[in-house]
Amino acid sequence: MQKAAATTTRQHPAFFSAASLALIAPLCVVGAIIGTQLIVTLGITTNTSLIGALAGMALGRLPLAYLARYKSVHLQNLAQSAISAATFGAGNALLLPVGIPFVMGRPDLVEPMLIGVFLAMLMDGYMLYRMFDSEVFPATGAWPPGVAAAEAIRAGDEGGRKLGVLGFGVLVGIVGSLFKIPMSAFGVAFIGNIWALTMFG
Repeated sequence: MQKAAATTTRQHPAFFSAASLALIAPLCVVGAIIGTQLIVTLGITTNTSLIGALAGMALGRLPLAYLARYKSVHLQNLAQSAISAATFGAGNALLLPVGIPFVMGRPDLVEPMLIGVFLAMLMDGYMLYRMFDSEVFPATGAWPPGVAAAEAIRAGDEGGRKLGVLGFGVLVGIVGSLFKIPMSAFGVAFIGNIWALTMFG
């Protein structure tokens, strides 16, 4: 059983496999909702990749043989990448540009703008995929959000103190949400510029 689980962890899963899509598709919906909610309330979108990684970790630790594949760090990486892309895509790439003609009093341009930015988003995704690990986007570059997600996945894979800290952070977020505390805004406060945050009052 342990050997099978280890093999599952080492193998790189296909993105379009049924098991991958069963995790990634719902996460993309959640990510899109989070992105649109944050862009209309705070005017920004945050990195939701940890949600995808945590979802994969949680499923992988359930005592069911079928779910053992979600222990794969590669599948967790696909999940965190997908939900992050959905969040930024829905908030920054789609909703924000569509709001510009509406604010300018040209609601007749909303649909053409939506079509244009949707096609542009697809093109951006293709370009980023092709240019990764090039001089423009080196794989060894300093990408703090990616490093943070990778460390979270590593913590879940190795366990120990890092996993405990990660779990404590999740618990704090859940408790804060139960008390109606806007934890998304609270988290943004730790990474935001003090002057920009002051503009929110």
